[in-house]
Amino acid sequence: MPLSQWNLEWLNHNAQREYPLTDDATARDNTDSFQIPSDFLVELDLPIHAAMDMEPAKFFIRQLGAFPTGFSIIVSYDGNDGFIDVATALIPRVGHTRNKTYALGGVEPFDDTVGKVVIGRLSSIDEQPPGVWEFSPATGALEPDVIRPIIRGVQSLIVVNGSQRSSRLQGDIELVPGTNIQITPVIVEGQDPQIIISAISGEGTIEDCVCEGDEADQPCIKTINGVRPTPDGKFALVGDDCLQLEVTVNGLKITDTCCAPCCGCEELERITSDLERFNQNRVTLEKFSDQLTTSVNEFSLTVLGARLGDRGCITCE
Repeated sequence: MPLSQWNLEWLNHNAQREYPLTDDATARDNTDSFQIPSDFLVELDLPIHAAMDMEPAKFFIRQLGAFPTGFSIIVSYDGNDGFIDVATALIPRVGHTRNKTYALGGVEPFDDTVGKVVIGRLSSIDEQPPGVWEFSPATGALEPDVIRPIIRGVQSLIVVNGSQRSSRLQGDIELVPGTNIQITPVIVEGQDPQIIISAISGEGTIEDCVCEGDEADQPCIKTINGVRPTPDGKFALVGDDCLQLEVTVNGLKITDTCCAPCCGCEELERITSDLERFNQNRVTLEKFSDQLTTSVNEFSLTVLGARLGDRGCITCE
């Protein structure tokens, strides 16, 4: 008769074996310097779209990073053209508790895939050297049952209006027709459901706006400055010598012919050139005026300094 019974739970049982790695996976990196402890990875779940047509036995742990702040995991696929990164996970040391679940986010073209990884103890992996360690499909192979097939569906909708994009719309979404737009669902057995959006002119799919106080059969403009139109709704606008009126498409063009500029760019360039030349001549004239003023002052000082005194000339007999 046994003295005691030991009933292991699922995660505790995985901590004593290689799962979610395969039994024949060595869990040692390519340099044979690092080994993933059995009690570090205790569960992994990765949903993969069935349309991707991938073999579950070809998924493996390609890279594991051990750092003072936490750990990083990259799950890849052994494809015909090389390794394809599928999902990544970041496990911080701060706040970690035994058997805690972390998100395993997909990377393009698996960017809408979200899985999970459960981390057990950190004491065993802390005994391994830190760094970024690479694994091969043989040493880091995952059990096929951790790869779960799912059907790709609509995750969200984004409304694009010109250069503006809305945030992701999720949950139950209703398509509502606007003005002169008709939305018709088509469901035929054996075929994919369809939604047909049709642009319809004047089909009365949208009710006309009825404002309070509107009067039927009455023109929008009743008078202009108290002047009423003719009985048939005509109102005359007459221009003068400087005001010209022209009829345009759905409108009236009013042109002031007297104040319109009469010079173009070529004439304005000539005027600007003449003004610049006049400005240069002005500067030259100012310099000449200054020189002339100086000469006159010097001349006046010379003549006044050479003037004879009041006495008469001395003559010899």
